Amino acid sequence: MAFNHVGHLTLAADVTDEQVAGIVDGLVALYGQIDGLLSAQVVRDAGLTEGNANVRFHMRFDTQASWEAYRTHPAHVAVVKNHIGPVLGSKAFVQYDDAAVVSSGDLA
Repeated sequence: MAFNHVGHLTLAADVTDEQVAGIVDGLVALYGQIDGLLSAQVVRDAGLTEGNANVRFHMRFDTQASWEAYRTHPAHVAVVKNHIGPVLGSKAFVQYDDAAVVSSGDLA
């Protein structure tokens, strides 16, 4: 079982492709820097529907305690401060344990 942190970031209307790439690259680069971070998946919205968030990320941790440590880890704080914060419009996060997931079909 793993503990998950999923977020949707809606960015400023004038955000550049370079700034979005900085967010994507910065979040993915956290893998290997933070103890207990099992994987980092980041994707940019396809841009098909007006009003969607711009970036979605899914961070998987070995435990809830590892996620709690991630929140204040200097590498994570730097990505937020240097890449996300300057262009953030709004955000939405969900944290959950794998055991809480209810699903049907093949989501793999």
